[in-house]
Amino acid sequence: MITSIILVLITLILSGFFSGSEIAYLSANKLSLEVLKNKGSKKGQILTMLYNDPKSFISTMLVGNNIVLVMYTIFFSSIFTPLLHMVLPEGSFAVSFLTTAVLTVIIVIFGEFLPKTIFRLYANELIYRLARPLRFFTWILLIPSWLLTKTSNVVIRLIFGKIESSDENNITKLDLEHYIQSNVNEEKEIDKEILANALNLNLLKVRDCMIPRNEIVFIDKSDDLQTVKDTFISSKHSRLIVTDGEVENIVGYFHHQQLFKNISSIKRNIMDIDFVPEVMNVQDLLYKFIKSGTNIACVVDEFGGTAGIITLEDILEEIFGEIADEHDEEDFTDKMISENEFIFSGRIELGFINSKYKQLNLPEEEYVTLSGYIVMTHGSIPEVGEEIVLENYRFIILSKSDTKIEEVRVIKMLNSSDKSIEH
Repeated sequence: MITSIILVLITLILSGFFSGSEIAYLSANKLSLEVLKNKGSKKGQILTMLYNDPKSFISTMLVGNNIVLVMYTIFFSSIFTPLLHMVLPEGSFAVSFLTTAVLTVIIVIFGEFLPKTIFRLYANELIYRLARPLRFFTWILLIPSWLLTKTSNVVIRLIFGKIESSDENNITKLDLEHYIQSNVNEEKEIDKEILANALNLNLLKVRDCMIPRNEIVFIDKSDDLQTVKDTFISSKHSRLIVTDGEVENIVGYFHHQQLFKNISSIKRNIMDIDFVPEVMNVQDLLYKFIKSGTNIACVVDEFGGTAGIITLEDILEEIFGEIADEHDEEDFTDKMISENEFIFSGRIELGFINSKYKQLNLPEEEYVTLSGYIVMTHGSIPEVGEEIVLENYRFIILSKSDTKIEEVRVIKMLNSSDKSIEH
């Protein structure tokens, strides 16, 4: 009796081991295991070997689990059936039914559900700790698992005609994201953010990070050299867009270093510029910049009109954050007057405002900048001093240009009495 109980417990534990290992194998972060292997970890090398043949490993776990389940059924029945015979007649249906029901409930709970739940939660740690036992079982069950794999391949080939190759062992973007989240500590929060930004670069469109049309500093191809020099000095840019009459007709760009050459005009020194659609993926444009050796492009809208320009620096800033150089000026106003009152530059992005000031919830789905939101919703560029109420916010225009709002006071209104002024 005691021997049978011990054997039941052993087979139950082994069933949990095989079931849990299968789940851990499928759930573990493969990049973490690859890192362990590259660090010289013996267990990491073992796991890499197991991941090189996933079908064989899964077959091994299934074969092992089925073997111990058969043994568990035999040993459990040898204990439980005699106990039932004390109260029920031998050979009765009730004995078989109760034996099957009880052993099934036990194996489902302790051999399947609990192990799979635990192994899924701690997949990386458990599969790493169990690397050597897993290798041991793959050795002793090599022949039956090989037979199972070959048999299943034959059946699949007969039914479906071919066997699709699997890429389950490939390291995915999700693996990389999970690895970053779990392995970068608080002291390296900035590095963590940079890696996350790089992973999400393919979600951005060119229009999300371009310099809009109304902010393009440009020169005309017929401008004299002095005008060009003055524009370089006033704008503090290293490159200027060159147009033919207006910004709608961009013909290229001009680099300030060309001024050091002995040139009489800029016409013969205009550098070619690529044109890209505003819906182009930023990651694709980055590859294009790297491949062509260029670092600036003109962005066009769906009608072929100029939407803006984008540079390599604009893309890199999406990854690394704001990149300051000798030409940059901090000209965006971002000032909190009180808990519900602020002064912002019109050019500041709504997404930045909402993320920095949690009490604000400006509509960023359809608009990019604060100026764009006010102008598009109001229907015109308001005058200095004008007060506008939109939803639960009062906007007081502090300064403006002919084409946009430069600076605005934003007041979050807390009750209906605050909405007395509305245009």
